[in-house]
Amino acid sequence: MTTGIWQRNMVSWMLVVALLPVAAALWIEQDGAALPRFGVALVTLLFWQAVFLIVRAQPLSPIAVVTAFAVALLASGTTEAWQIVLAVSFGTVVGEQIFGGWGRNFIHAGVVALAFLYFAFPEVPHQGTGIWVAISVLPGAMLLLLTGILSGRVLLGAVVGLALVTLALGEDMTAPFWQGSLLFGLVFLVADPVCSASTRGGRWLYGGLAGALIALLGWADVGIAAPQAVVFAALLAAIFAPLIDAGIIAATTKQWREHNA
Repeated sequence: MTTGIWQRNMVSWMLVVALLPVAAALWIEQDGAALPRFGVALVTLLFWQAVFLIVRAQPLSPIAVVTAFAVALLASGTTEAWQIVLAVSFGTVVGEQIFGGWGRNFIHAGVVALAFLYFAFPEVPHQGTGIWVAISVLPGAMLLLLTGILSGRVLLGAVVGLALVTLALGEDMTAPFWQGSLLFGLVFLVADPVCSASTRGGRWLYGGLAGALIALLGWADVGIAAPQAVVFAALLAAIFAPLIDAGIIAATTKQWREHNA
């Protein structure tokens, strides 16, 4: 994402374009109720981008739109504005800006912000979105897959992991794929091109781990429709992504050396 047409900003803008159908569906489902949350989150993100532009000369990035939208969609309508400001500030500074901005971080700023929100304010109820959002995720996912921004291995691995654990728990295998929050998080948070695994085998393992965690957290704890399941799954999977890649590289190197010995 540093050479040619696929620079960081171009990838960010493609992610924003992929969000447009989801934004329209969310407006229909919630009648514009998510707009104030989006506005507060976006202003907060732009403020911190401006601060790091001055302090560290880090350029502004349209990825702020994606992060703000993730917070608007996956945070509760009863969340106070100051809570969003606090969570988004923590998410963008600790999860993104201190690493040099988007493209150098290893956990999505939206995931960090939402995890902070869920942990710090557990009394706030969070409900997932419905079928319209689930359907609207598909055009953006296809666009990102065709342009190579998203990895098909990550998405397929996640679907397989989610389906297998759901089946093992004796739950309805079709239920997760009608949940708008789950599919949105799977495409825009779990399969984020920066925070997901980068090796071929690692992408399968990373996706499978994320899908399995979504099913475990969803069915065994908060409910498969709750946004917490996909957010915490994305958080845990991203933490293990570097370790997964390191293991794949070590195994491949060992195999190559034995083959050429």
